[in-house]
Amino acid sequence: MPRSVRNPGWMILLAASCMLSAGNAAPAAEKHRLESSRRPGDLTAVRVELEVGGELKVVADGKVKPLKMNVMGKLAYEEKLLGVLADKSAGMRYARHYDQAEAKINIENGEILPRLRDERRLIVVDAAAVQTLLFSPQGPLTREELDLLDVPGNSVWLEELLPAKPVAIGDQWRHSDQLLASLLGLDAVSQSDVTSELKAIDAENARFELSGEVHGAIGGVATEISLKAKYRFDRKRRRVAWAGLLVKEKRSVGHVATGLDVVAKMQIALSPRAEPKHLPASLLKRISLDSPAQPTTLECQSPTGKFRFQHSRGWHVMNDASEVLTMRYVDRGELVAQCNVSAPPDAEPGKSPTLASFQREIQTGLDKSFGQFIQASESVTSAGHVVYRVVAEGKVSELPIQWRYYLVADDQGRQAIYAFTLESELAAQLGDADQELVSTLEFVKRPGGSGRPTPVDAATPKVSKKVQAKRR
Repeated sequence: MPRSVRNPGWMILLAASCMLSAGNAAPAAEKHRLESSRRPGDLTAVRVELEVGGELKVVADGKVKPLKMNVMGKLAYEEKLLGVLADKSAGMRYARHYDQAEAKINIENGEILPRLRDERRLIVVDAAAVQTLLFSPQGPLTREELDLLDVPGNSVWLEELLPAKPVAIGDQWRHSDQLLASLLGLDAVSQSDVTSELKAIDAENARFELSGEVHGAIGGVATEISLKAKYRFDRKRRRVAWAGLLVKEKRSVGHVATGLDVVAKMQIALSPRAEPKHLPASLLKRISLDSPAQPTTLECQSPTGKFRFQHSRGWHVMNDASEVLTMRYVDRGELVAQCNVSAPPDAEPGKSPTLASFQREIQTGLDKSFGQFIQASESVTSAGHVVYRVVAEGKVSELPIQWRYYLVADDQGRQAIYAFTLESELAAQLGDADQELVSTLEFVKRPGGSGRPTPVDAATPKVSKKVQAKRR
């Protein structure tokens, strides 16, 4: 038998050593409760700097073509937490006033300089579990303005990154798929492993690091994101004071969106503000928590500048570089319809085309694809606009197709033509989205003219248009 076992002295020494070690063990790491103090009525000054570099991926001649791109963006706004929405979403409503909202976008040799209009600087953010919705009580935004404001790292969600229970240095916690979808502006997250860790803490600040992978979708298109971030919690103010994000994203090409292979870097600085600079209570009276959702339509102007209209966020402009504006309607990731909008030459004042002549023009344009007319109507709006609506059916490459055409003309001879193309089986899915788009059309006042733009009556049939019968 080994000596160590025969000699009871070794056993006594071992037991004493264990007892001594237990008595001198380091105390359990101190836990810290790091909760946000943000409450309804709180004001925050926010500054965001965004830098994106990489490639856009577009489809040209049936092939995916990469385009070099880079973006530099700056946002500065005052944000006020108004409170909990009265509806069943249990979301929070915020009001913002933007002092600055601009970007410089370079794609190959082209440059775009989106800016937020002065008359749209008041923005409301509804942050619910299902989605984060931005809109302006001052009127509809353009798609360009919405894309400028709706960036990853939305400040309304940063406080949600904090731990839900007391933590010690080195402790980690996982973030929910829903929070990540909201933070990154995705429609949904299918898989993620993103966690945060408390890295350091002192009397003034707690510092965190976040990392992980996210697989999700936006606009029905799959995307893969590698996410890293650091954020700092001000312990005295009990608020997140700064966050820095590094987002590497690879997104597939979609029906209405380009693909992406980019790296985005952003810094967000947040500072509580005692008194409002731009958001006094008198201004916010009309933004009640129990009011229904504000109109979230977007505004679009024809390339010729002759008219403008509003459209739901399901419609996306694909091309506005020519006299014909091309749009696509996507519902839950599925391409439902395409629409071409144009402004033909003015007719002689007081002499509108007839419905019969409009139908003949449609049938001629469809040529062999034409099958039959299934609806044709004529009306006059309260503003005096003549409105024709014609629905036709036929086939393109043996595929049943429906076309919905609209023509609107005013007494000055100004005209607008809309042509919607869709597979016949998607007619119910499109529903009245065509009429909703057309119903807001208004002709833009000519230079030197008098009076305000005259809108098409929303209660009347909508404008139709003539377009080619081929799907893109």
